[in-house]
Amino acid sequence: MKHFLYILFWIAVIAYYFVAMSFVSERRHEQICTSLEINVVDSARSRFVTANDISLMVDDRVHKLTGIRFDSINIPKLEQRLVDFPPIRRAVIYKTVNGAVHIDVTQRTPVVRIINRYGESFYLDDRGEMLQHSSRYCAHVPVASGYINLRPEQQKSYNVLASGVTLAEKRNIMRELFDLAVYISNDRFWKAQIQQIYVNEDGDFELIPLVGAHVIVFGSFDKPEAKFARLESFYRNGLNVKGWNTYDVINLKYEGQIVATKK
Repeated sequence: MKHFLYILFWIAVIAYYFVAMSFVSERRHEQICTSLEINVVDSARSRFVTANDISLMVDDRVHKLTGIRFDSINIPKLEQRLVDFPPIRRAVIYKTVNGAVHIDVTQRTPVVRIINRYGESFYLDDRGEMLQHSSRYCAHVPVASGYINLRPEQQKSYNVLASGVTLAEKRNIMRELFDLAVYISNDRFWKAQIQQIYVNEDGDFELIPLVGAHVIVFGSFDKPEAKFARLESFYRNGLNVKGWNTYDVINLKYEGQIVATKK
C-alpha cells in the first residue's frame, strides 16, 4: 500500500509539473514586449553601430517590437535582419522573463583601411572581407594607399583570403597587404608606431611611422619577423644615438642588412 501511494505521489508531482510548465509557457506567449535591452558587445573597440542604430532597425514604425506579444516576435528573422547590416558580424536575441527583448550585437573587426588609386575608401576586416567605410567613425587601424586596384563594388563576393594570383601577377599584393596589416595589429609596439602603408609602383610596401621623419622600405611580405627585428635593432642602436630625423629612407628589402639613406 505504501509503495502504491509513493508511486501515486510522484505521478501527481510530475503531472503538476507539466501542467504548471504549460501554464507558464502559455503566459510567456501572451506576455507583451515592454522594452529592449541592447548590448553592443565590442562598443569600446569599434563604433560602426550604436545601440540607437539597433533600436531603429528592430523597433521603428514599420517593424514595431515593443507593445506586441512575445509569440508574434520572430527571433531568427530579427537576427537575420541585423546580420544583413554590413558592419554587424553576429546578433543574438532572446526574450527575458521581465518582458524585455535582449539583443547582443558583435561588430566586424577592421584591420586595415584601404584608399585605392581611385580615391575610394573601405576596410578589410579580420576575415579578409571588405567593409564599407563609415563617414561618422574612423577605426584606429593602419591606412594603406598607393597602387591598389581593388574597388568597393567587389565587396559582396571578395575575400582576400580566397583570392589567388592571376597570370599577369607574380604576387598576391592584396593578400600580402592584409597579412602585413594583421602582423602590425598583433604587435603592440608596431601597432603604435606604423600608421600608414604605401604600395609603390613596383608592389613594394613602404611604411610611414608615427615617430621619425623617414620612410621604411619593407619590400614584399616575406620573413616579416626578421625584417621587423632588424628595424627594432636599428631603432634602438642607431636612431636613439644619431637622432630620429637623421635618415630619409630605411631599406629592409635586402636580407640580413639595413640600407639607410641620410637626408
